[in-house]
Amino acid sequence: MKRRGIILLVLAVLAATLLALTLLLGRMTGVPTVCPAIGYGYTGKVELAFSTEPQSVGACFGDECTATPVAKDADGRWLVPQSSPYLTQPVSVTSVYVEVVTASGASIARVLPIETESTGEHPFGPGCGGPFRFKPVLVPLG
Repeated sequence: MKRRGIILLVLAVLAATLLALTLLLGRMTGVPTVCPAIGYGYTGKVELAFSTEPQSVGACFGDECTATPVAKDADGRWLVPQSSPYLTQPVSVTSVYVEVVTASGASIARVLPIETESTGEHPFGPGCGGPFRFKPVLVPLG
C-alpha cells in the first residue's frame, strides 16, 4: 500500500510539472490570443481637410449618391455626418464622394478613401483590437 501511494505521488508531481511547463512554454512561444467576435462601428462625422479654403463643398456616402452641400461648423471644420441626406442607404462607410468648387472656380469631384485609427482603447487586450475613429480626409484640390 505504501508503494502504491508513493507511485501516485510521483505521478501527481510529474503531471503538475508537465502542466506548468506546458503553460510556461506556451506563453513563451507566442500562443495566439483568443478574442471575442465583436465588430466595432464608428458613426461619428467625417472631417474633410483642404490645403486651401474652397468656395463650396458637397459630399455623400454610398454608391451613386448625390452630393449634398456641407457647411463649416463653428470651429471652421468641414464635417460630414453619417446621416440623411448624406447617407441615404445602409452602407459600410469606407469612402466619401466629394464635390468641391475651389476659390479659383474650378470644380473637382472625387471618391476618397476614409482611413481609420485606433482610439487607444483595448477592452479585451491590445492583441484584440478595439474601437476606432476616422482620420481627417485630405481633399486634393489639383
